[in-house]
Amino acid sequence: MHLAHELHRISTNVRFLTGSLLLPEYAAALAERLFLTPPAPKLPQSTFFDFLDARSSFVEYRGRSIATWRWGPLEAPAVLLAHGWGGHAAQMRGFVPRLLAEGLRVIAYDQPAHGLSEGKLTGLPDFAGALAAVAGHHGNVRHVIAHSLGGVATAIALSRGLPLQSTVLVSPPSDLVGYSRQFARWYWMPEALRRAMQAAIEERFGLRWFELEVPRLAPRLKTPALVIHDRNDAFVPWAQGAALARAWPGARLLSTTGLGHGRILESDTTLRAAADFISGKSEVASLAATALSHPAPLY
Repeated sequence: MHLAHELHRISTNVRFLTGSLLLPEYAAALAERLFLTPPAPKLPQSTFFDFLDARSSFVEYRGRSIATWRWGPLEAPAVLLAHGWGGHAAQMRGFVPRLLAEGLRVIAYDQPAHGLSEGKLTGLPDFAGALAAVAGHHGNVRHVIAHSLGGVATAIALSRGLPLQSTVLVSPPSDLVGYSRQFARWYWMPEALRRAMQAAIEERFGLRWFELEVPRLAPRLKTPALVIHDRNDAFVPWAQGAALARAWPGARLLSTTGLGHGRILESDTTLRAAADFISGKSEVASLAATALSHPAPLY
């Protein structure tokens, strides 16, 4: 299976190399589609039982149905759980018990073109728009816990006026162009083709990538934020989360070790820190704490 996947990737890479020389517009369209197509998740059987105790519903976003799940009483303030690229709502399930114990309502959802939500192509602007749509539909969402690209989507939604009391960003990237270059190297794309791909994606969503860069957005954000990032994250380097925390006024940074990009969502350290920050129990969440100097300290 692994060999078949690798042969398919090499075949795609050769198409990019030859297409960029002979049919540059076709190659750019192919690259755009590939960049905006989430990987097929490998869901364990237990995933389908993670929501038996939740109330499910669908939210309409730009003509697509977004699958959502809710725990807790309707009148309680809500925490929205946002997964990242190629992920699914069940990855965020570990946060639910602690948040419910704090008297909060909890909402999870599958991003567009992920899990049970509709769509085949999606991108960061969709992530941000869907987050705001789900929050608006369920109402009284005061906090967001987001993983990976979901964290960038949260920052964008905040910059567009989503009112939140606090947010927890787990393993967030802060260099989107850098990610696209890593993606281009993986598929043997010449830089000219990567730029053409970026231009096509910008045209599709009607905005420039620099408008989505978190270091550009963060200095204007006033919502208290906790960034949790593992020093051994091989997918999104720890330095990116640290850079985001430095750029975000008053943000706190919690660094872990040995959890990587995915298992960090299952760590008791992460789950406890997120719940304590949102509930105001942790020292770093205290409104009486003095503003922290940059860079944001470890604790």
